[in-house]
Amino acid sequence: MNSRKSFDFDEFATIYSQHRYPNEKLVEHIFNRVHYADRILEAGCGTADYVSVLSELLYADGFGFDISPSMISEAEKKNHTVDLKVADANKAFPYEDSQFDFVFNINLVHYISDLENLFMESYRVMQIDGNVLTVTDSCQDIGERTLTQYFPETLEIDRERYPGNSAIMSAMKKAGFEGIYTTKVKTTFEFKKQHYDQYRSKAYSALRLLSERGFREGMKKLEADMNKGLVMGRKAYTQIWGIKVAKRDFDLPTIFSTSFDGRERSS
Repeated sequence: MNSRKSFDFDEFATIYSQHRYPNEKLVEHIFNRVHYADRILEAGCGTADYVSVLSELLYADGFGFDISPSMISEAEKKNHTVDLKVADANKAFPYEDSQFDFVFNINLVHYISDLENLFMESYRVMQIDGNVLTVTDSCQDIGERTLTQYFPETLEIDRERYPGNSAIMSAMKKAGFEGIYTTKVKTTFEFKKQHYDQYRSKAYSALRLLSERGFREGMKKLEADMNKGLVMGRKAYTQIWGIKVAKRDFDLPTIFSTSFDGRERSS
């Protein structure tokens, strides 16, 4: 879909920087699974909020790149300890081989036209025993979130934009990653003014793709509900993990998933 491949973040990098921020539960979830890393890289880092906080928590050197010069410019204003570059995740990453212990991307894959390249490059720049992580929205995640509740047009917009988990896992496997598994993080929160401002400023790309009528109607409904009292927000994240292992004559056969409550299920 063209909107996935050509969306121009330069147009609202400042708005993104002001109104988007890391989800604390997701950060905690990632930190608890990575434990240790010396050098970490975020592909498609935007304003570098996630790589900044994770590098601090892990006591790691943080690196990030994004296709948008304006996003990188905004990132450099508030993240002074992260090494940042302008580069395209659909092409070769601007790093040498075997440089990182942990390579991740968050809310990126629905803008990527070449998933195989994304993971082949992630594999190339990663050290043996390093971890790769993709944070995305599954079809179920998209259907359950507060954004879809108030702006139902975004359901089909994002279900068309986002690649399915199977496509992501297939590209990871083809790149050479093994031990692939999924986890889930679900968050429920009180919907406050800061969340309202995210929607009003269209700090989510889906809000810039729906009709103006759909946007106005959604904001009107949200405002009415907030005036009535407490509004509960909901957001879910799907994480897809893999590991780069030394070459051998057999594959790791087990692929499993872990729900947000920690239960494992064979797949």
